[in-house]
Amino acid sequence: MKRMSALIMCSCLLTFVVSSVFSGEVTDLSKKAATLTIGMPRQNVINLLGNPSWAVIPADKGDFHLSSTRVILGLYWKNTPCSPVVVDFDNAYKVIGWDEGRALCGDDAQLYEPSEEYSCSKKDRYELCK
Repeated sequence: MKRMSALIMCSCLLTFVVSSVFSGEVTDLSKKAATLTIGMPRQNVINLLGNPSWAVIPADKGDFHLSSTRVILGLYWKNTPCSPVVVDFDNAYKVIGWDEGRALCGDDAQLYEPSEEYSCSKKDRYELCK
């Protein structure tokens, strides 16, 4: 009987740990991103989430390139302590997909943030972020 109780306790503890690791933290920004809809205009997204931190455009190469020809713009929002919220837009600047930034929270989340070269403060991206 003791062995069965210990086994059940270990199983419950393992389930809790695994679910905690993979559940992700929910930030206020992630909660707002959860209300996005396909076809939403870029300006409505910015009104909802605030000004983005980074913009990825078709000319970009490297880790933060646009992997689909349907995506003409990717906007990223800093989402501390989690990975960025990312919204992809088509050529009419309508939402075609997004990531709520819940997948990874903690120290490694900053690894998923674009570098300064993608900053919305850069001249070639500034207007896309407003």
